[in-house]
Amino acid sequence: MKKLLLLTLFFLSINYSQANEIDRYIVEKNQNVCSDEVFVRRLYLTLTGRLPEKERTVEFLRSTNPQKRAVIIDEILNSEEYVRYIAMRWGDILRIKSEFPSNLWPNGVQAYDRWLYEKIADNTPYNQFVSELLLSKGSNFRAPAVNFYRAFLKRTPENIYNNINLLFLGSRLPLDDGQVCFSQIKYKSTKEWKEEIVYVDVRTYPLKNSVQLFDNKEITLDENTDWRVPYVNWLTSKDNTRFASVMANRLWYWMIGRGIVNEPDDWRKDNPPTNKPLLDFLTKQFTESGFDMKALLRLIVNSDAFQSEAAPRGSYVPQRLQAEVMIDALADLTGISETYKSRVPEPFTFYPEGTRSRDLGDATVSSTTLELFGRVSRDVSLESQRSNKLTSRQLLYLTNSVELEGNIKRSEKLNQLCAKTKDAAELCKSISLITLSRYPTPQEIAMFTSYGEKNNLKLRDLATDILWTYINSTEFLYNH
Repeated sequence: MKKLLLLTLFFLSINYSQANEIDRYIVEKNQNVCSDEVFVRRLYLTLTGRLPEKERTVEFLRSTNPQKRAVIIDEILNSEEYVRYIAMRWGDILRIKSEFPSNLWPNGVQAYDRWLYEKIADNTPYNQFVSELLLSKGSNFRAPAVNFYRAFLKRTPENIYNNINLLFLGSRLPLDDGQVCFSQIKYKSTKEWKEEIVYVDVRTYPLKNSVQLFDNKEITLDENTDWRVPYVNWLTSKDNTRFASVMANRLWYWMIGRGIVNEPDDWRKDNPPTNKPLLDFLTKQFTESGFDMKALLRLIVNSDAFQSEAAPRGSYVPQRLQAEVMIDALADLTGISETYKSRVPEPFTFYPEGTRSRDLGDATVSSTTLELFGRVSRDVSLESQRSNKLTSRQLLYLTNSVELEGNIKRSEKLNQLCAKTKDAAELCKSISLITLSRYPTPQEIAMFTSYGEKNNLKLRDLATDILWTYINSTEFLYNH
C-alpha cells in the first residue's frame, strides 16, 4: 500500500513538473493562481460539462493535501463524465446529426455516437482515431465510422477533402490537390431501411500518377489500391507536425477558452500563433506521448495557465456556460430535467426521463430552451458555430420564465434540502455550494437572512429566491 502511494505521488509530481514547463512559455509572468473554489468549478465544467456535487466540493475545499489539484484532475480524467463530455465536443465538429444536412438517420447516429464514445473511453491515440475514421468502409450500421463519409450533403472528393483539411489541418481553404486520394469513394444502398454501404472502387483509374501535398511530400497513386491509405499514413505521421499542432491547439482552446492559433480551425499565414514556442512545446509533448489526448489535457489543466485567475489578469478566458451545460445545470439544481424526443419519424424515439442534454448525441434532438441558449446545429465542422454570448432573450428567460419558476417552486431537491436545514444562514451555504461551488460571503448570508426576516418568508420560499438570485448572477452564468 505504501509503495502504491509513493508511486502515485511520484507520477503526480512528474505531471505537475511537466505542466510547469508550459508556464515557462507564457508571456504574462507572475499570474496569480485562482482559488480552490474557482478551480474545482472550472475543472468540472471544462472537463465534464457539469457542476461538481456539493459533497465533492466540500471534500476538496477541506483537503490539506498539497497535491489535491493533481489528484482531482486524474480522478476526473478517468471518469465517465469526462468521456461523455469530450464525446459531445467531438460530435459537434464531426456533425453527428440525424436530419439535414447530414441525413445520417437515428440508427446511423446511434452507431456513430457509440463508436465515438468508445474511442474516447479507450483513450485511442489521436493518429489511430483519425486513421480509423478516414479509412473506414462498409455498412453505416455495422461500420459506424463510415458515417463520416455519409454526413456530406455534397459527396464530392473536393468537399470531403476540404472537410478533412478543416478538421485535421486547420485550414478553411484547400492546401493542395489531395482530393484525388478520395475520388474512389462510392456509395450504394441496400434493401435494409436507411442502410448504405460506403466502399472504395479500386478499379478507378488515376488521372495522374502522383499527388504533391502542401509540405512537398509526394504520394504515388498505384492502380488497384486504396489511395486513401498513403494519404492517411502521411497525414497521421509524426513527421507531419501540422497534424499534431492543430490538435494540440484545439485541446488548448477547449481548456483555456482561446486558441494559440485562434480560431483553432483558421490556420493561415496572416493568422499566426500568438505564442509559437508554447505551441511547439505542446506539439512535441503530444507527439512524444504517442498522440495521447488525455495526457495532453492533463498537462494543460495542471499548469498555472489553466489554474490562473481569469483574464485579463490571467490566461484563462471566462466563457458563458454552453447550452447543454446550462440546461443540465438547471436540471441538476432543481431535480427536474428536460424531456427529449427525436423529430425523425423513422424511428420515432423517446429519450428516458433524466437524459442529460450533453448525452443526446444527435443535434436533431433538441428543445426550445436548448435552442435559446445556442445549441450547436452541427451543420459545419467549425468551432465558431457555437456561440456562447449572453443575449437579452436568455436573461429574460432566467429572470421571468414561468417554466423555470415552476421547476424551482416544485423542486423536490429543494424540499429535501430545506428539510435538513435549520436556518437561513445554513440554507444560503447549501445553495451557494451547489450553484457556485463556494461558501457564501458574510455579506450574502446577512442579506438573505435579513430579506427572509423582513418578508416573513418560510425557508422553502426563501430557498426559491436564493436559488433564483444565484442562477441569475454572472458568477453562475460563466465558467470563470
